[in-house]
Amino acid sequence: MRTPISVEEFKKRFKELLPLKEGFDLIDEHVVIVDENANILYANKAVENNTGFPLSEVIGKNPADLWGGNMPKEFYEKMWHTIKEEKKPFVGEVQNKRKDGTLYWQEIHVSPVLNEQGDVKFFIGIEPDITDRKKRDQFREEFISAVSHQLRNPLVAIRWVLESLLSGNSLEAKNRKKLEIIYKEGLTLSDLVRDLLLLARVDKGSLQSEEVALDKELDESIGTVRQKHPAVSFSFQNEAGTVVLTTIKSLALQVFLNIIHNAAEHTDKEHGEVKIKLQRTEEGIVFSSYNNGPPIPENFRSLIFSKVPSSTGAGLGLFIAKMICEHLGWKISFETGETGTTFFVVIPL
Repeated sequence: MRTPISVEEFKKRFKELLPLKEGFDLIDEHVVIVDENANILYANKAVENNTGFPLSEVIGKNPADLWGGNMPKEFYEKMWHTIKEEKKPFVGEVQNKRKDGTLYWQEIHVSPVLNEQGDVKFFIGIEPDITDRKKRDQFREEFISAVSHQLRNPLVAIRWVLESLLSGNSLEAKNRKKLEIIYKEGLTLSDLVRDLLLLARVDKGSLQSEEVALDKELDESIGTVRQKHPAVSFSFQNEAGTVVLTTIKSLALQVFLNIIHNAAEHTDKEHGEVKIKLQRTEEGIVFSSYNNGPPIPENFRSLIFSKVPSSTGAGLGLFIAKMICEHLGWKISFETGETGTTFFVVIPL
């Protein structure tokens, strides 16, 4: 049951807010200040413009009774635990409802303000409207997915035809060479389509977390890459033992596949070697992938995680890995020199 605020208590609290009021009155973004029970002590003009509720109907009320309450229960539980129990700022995206019933999206930034004893005095929420951005993002994701799916089917058909032709013995050496080039370019294009689909899935944020046995999955990933690069020597040194993560499996495995594949692509041409290692440190679980190829040229190092493919041949794989790591809260980096290149992924625990 919600706890209403008395007139006397409201007047007392409002006096404390007067130094803040003058500044927030000038801000174009939606700003509310609520007490520890979520009763609104202050709202600026942008709140009225955003929600359609006159300020006279807003003060003293709870946002959940006006424009809020449209997100899952877990969302609000997490928010209140963060700002009230942990006394930390909370950032999230929330769908609200205007007075006329129109749904819209806001990015909420809620911070607790504490007194000298460390208790919560009130909460300040700055909540810009991001409805247009969400619509643009949705259109982009749907467009990428539609185009990618339209490309995938014919590419699979072309690959099957080429594999059938290449498996025969009737081709002349010159024609076989041409078909092999086309086949390789087709695989590259298929990888690009896969990456586009993956990017769309990252941005949707709808993927579910699950338990992943990282050490076992790395074994399988190394085996997958080994099939494509039979001439390269692979090794896996697991110093971390059994590692079980709760994460988005499809995205997490894509990080390791891309990094291991990139390592195999850039090993020494005659005696290629890739060394995978898993360790536990104070930072968390550290995955590393070493290859004994030439160092990355200095003028290309800043482009390694770029979404613009560079002439190093890195393509989009490492950009995808970087984007996923940021999404999952992981850290990715690399070191390069005359003895080879090592990529690192730190997974905080």
